[in-house]
Amino acid sequence: MLEHTDEARVFEAMKEDLLRLYPGRFAVVCRGELLGVYASVDDALLATCRVFGDGGIPDGAPILISEIARTVSVRVMATPSTRFSSASAAV
Repeated sequence: MLEHTDEARVFEAMKEDLLRLYPGRFAVVCRGELLGVYASVDDALLATCRVFGDGGIPDGAPILISEIARTVSVRVMATPSTRFSSASAAV
């Protein structure tokens, strides 16, 4: 199923270049573009959270984090969203 997403298609289109430049690292793809390459999946997740929190990724935009390898063993697909506004969080 993941292979049929736009993010997976974008990753596959740039995979050979990524393998040559960043083997073993982790790529973050969102809305048809490479957002960054990170040393670990943890670094990729943290960077993605920061970008989302800063408004650089719109609510509900699908994100792919993929290991850069011939045979990928780690791939994360996420759709971040805010669950409630700050007004509804007030107690």
